[in-house]
Amino acid sequence: NPAVSMPESARIRRILGGDQCFVIVQDLFLTETAELADVVLPAAGWSEKTGCYTNVNRTVHLSEKAVDPPGEARSDLDIFLMYADAMGFTNNSGQPLIRWRTPEEVFDAWAAVTAGRPVDYTGLSYDKLRGPSGVPWPVNEEHPDGTDRLYADGVFPTDTDDCETFGHDLATGGTVTETEHRAMNPAGRAFLKGAPYTPAHEEPSEDHPLLYTTGRTVYQFHTRTKTGRSGDLNRAAPDAWVELSAADADARGIEEGDWVRVASPRGSIEVRARVGNVMDGAVFAPFHYGHWEPDADLGAGHDDANRRLANELTMTVWDPVSKQPTFKTAACQVTRLRAGDGPSPAPTTTASAPDTDRPPPPPQRRPRPTQGGGPTTSTELTHTPAYPLDPAQSSMEGET
Repeated sequence: NPAVSMPESARIRRILGGDQCFVIVQDLFLTETAELADVVLPAAGWSEKTGCYTNVNRTVHLSEKAVDPPGEARSDLDIFLMYADAMGFTNNSGQPLIRWRTPEEVFDAWAAVTAGRPVDYTGLSYDKLRGPSGVPWPVNEEHPDGTDRLYADGVFPTDTDDCETFGHDLATGGTVTETEHRAMNPAGRAFLKGAPYTPAHEEPSEDHPLLYTTGRTVYQFHTRTKTGRSGDLNRAAPDAWVELSAADADARGIEEGDWVRVASPRGSIEVRARVGNVMDGAVFAPFHYGHWEPDADLGAGHDDANRRLANELTMTVWDPVSKQPTFKTAACQVTRLRAGDGPSPAPTTTASAPDTDRPPPPPQRRPRPTQGGGPTTSTELTHTPAYPLDPAQSSMEGET
């Protein structure tokens, strides 16, 4: 959802909403980005299509279709094939360029191109993943049941003749040449690179004396198009907020729950304040909140449409190697606007808990307990899992 998750959000909206580009969005929901699109392709959800995903620890799973997608929604593969067919893409022999027609055929084609590579899938098939799912690559003749741990022998695929690229300078992003790489005599050794400290691109100033950083709350995921539909999660963290230390709040006359304006050289947001446990001089804002809501139409014409987008304030600056945006440092100022009608909507648990060393606010403004479902009463598994209940293997952060 780039209209919320990219830095300097106002700039992204101008680009996507302008006439200089034709925007196609393929998504499950009408997100803030889809609102700016010229064409929206309705996509199927994970339980409405068959396919594989791989966890961050290399564990490959097969997810079988459970129900048909609603309305005109289609799987990613079906949309891809419809587009290829409509465009008439062919190979040099005049045959359809895209020969695969089913998810299994696509998987088999992918497995074939991984042969001999570190990410070797050649020993995997849908049948193997059904009995049971959850096999870590590489899977091949040498490792027919997968590989739990890579590089146990201390030998790494770093030889110059094995490398697809030879690395980059961490400070400038400049490429390392083949000659330079050979001179390091890699010989299967791992390379650990350390980067010297470099100051932030934007330092605090007289007008913007605080350091602004963004991040997550445990109760929401990305831009909330899924977690915002969960009643328990939405009650736990229903709206955006900003956290600052007790000293910084006192210096600005800010109490817990007050409405504040947080401004950087690029833009501003208006949210409620949590007087929390961040360090003095720092300000934290969660990046999950745009103007989308599951039960309300807060479209572009709404007065509060973009008042809570944390990335209104961040910079269009990128890491020279990874191209990761610089989300974590910017300069800002926080100004009190008016009193709130209670505590901030920040959770009172985890990292966003209020400052317990501070004298409590008046009773009517005391942070309320995080709301949610009651405690579980289950103490044992009621079924046999198809794969080990390992937290690392259950993560879907690395879905592909």
